[in-house]
Amino acid sequence: MTGTISTYVSLLPLLPSIFSTLVNSTPIERRAEPATKPGFNRVWYEDWGHKNGITHNWVFDLGTSYPGQVAQWGTGEIQSYTNKTENIKIVDKVLWITPKKVKDAKGKTGWTSGRLETRRGSQWACADGKKMIVEASIKLGSASVQQQKGIWPAFWMLGDVFRGQGYKGWPEVGEIDIMESVNGLRQTWGLVHCGMYDGQIPVRGPCNEPDGKGGYNGIGRGLWITYGVEIDRSSKNWKTEKITWIINGVRKHSITGSQINNATAWDFLAHKKMFILLNVAVGGGFPNGVEPGDALTPFATTIDGDSVGMQVDWVGVWQQA
Repeated sequence: MTGTISTYVSLLPLLPSIFSTLVNSTPIERRAEPATKPGFNRVWYEDWGHKNGITHNWVFDLGTSYPGQVAQWGTGEIQSYTNKTENIKIVDKVLWITPKKVKDAKGKTGWTSGRLETRRGSQWACADGKKMIVEASIKLGSASVQQQKGIWPAFWMLGDVFRGQGYKGWPEVGEIDIMESVNGLRQTWGLVHCGMYDGQIPVRGPCNEPDGKGGYNGIGRGLWITYGVEIDRSSKNWKTEKITWIINGVRKHSITGSQINNATAWDFLAHKKMFILLNVAVGGGFPNGVEPGDALTPFATTIDGDSVGMQVDWVGVWQQA
């Protein structure tokens, strides 16, 4: 989710070289409790039932950038994030993030939405020789593709050093996109971002910035689906360590340290602490980049409301005992 305004614009032509084969995932039509994970301890869990509500475990990201940092969150997205209940709320122990159209004093249409990140102190790293799993149960909006042009929900992680150095240093700090989907497509992307990026295209660096490295998978919409990643350091050799994306308990694609081929970049991705983010963006480099001719989104056909938003039932972190 973080990057430059040009992030992802060259994504579509590069799909064959960047992404793995499209594989349909079996949807879950009901809210599913987290699957048992033998040999793992649950170290953090959010089910939206705390008396303090959202702010017990999360911080609202507000406006159009981190204070004093790159505009439009570095991706070209056009919405402004708020903490208003019309954009982000808990209903029956489910988090709802809803993009909304708004008009300014001159009648110009803009957008608002919601974005959360875990509070400082809530960040996790996979221990040497161990495994760590981060998962969430999510339902994506089921409106038509034409009605979701520019809508960009995401469940992801950033290296905690990003916060420690004043929200600077992307992509060097490391980013794991557990689930991203754009434009109402029935597929999600699971990517990593790392190394250095100088704002130039074509892609470059250990993570092929600005596009990232990873894979994509077919999914259903309007259904509860569990998305996760497993960081596996059990080999105790950074080149054979791996990050695996999991959908409804099925392992879909992986990336290894040797595929990144940069020890420092892999250290940020797989060894250092990361925090979790949930958001629904509107417009930007990724949704634009998958449209013919890099057409600017959202379109006139794009609607707002719950049917283009994202619901989250629970989020959890498990570490191997």
